[in-house]
Amino acid sequence: MTRPYSNDLRERAMARVAAGETIRVVAAALRISPSCVSKWSGRLRATGSVSAGQIGGHKPRVLSGAHADWLRARVSSASLRCGDWRRSLPSAA
Repeated sequence: MTRPYSNDLRERAMARVAAGETIRVVAAALRISPSCVSKWSGRLRATGSVSAGQIGGHKPRVLSGAHADWLRARVSSASLRCGDWRRSLPSAA
């Protein structure tokens, strides 16, 4: 995975956009893609910062809350057999 652009470059790009230059002109002058400048501009509006976000490791868990607790309790009880699992499932009604 590549490293994010430096905050210095991001801030210089946003300063030029704030000064009235177009995204394409800023991108060409700094030798970066226009989509980078556009995304940084959106990030600045949304968060107030142009710093890079977290890269990797922040995928939310798919199973959580009461369902996860129920499943953990069932897995930890070694006394249940396959047939018992089906009967212990909560009804979908």
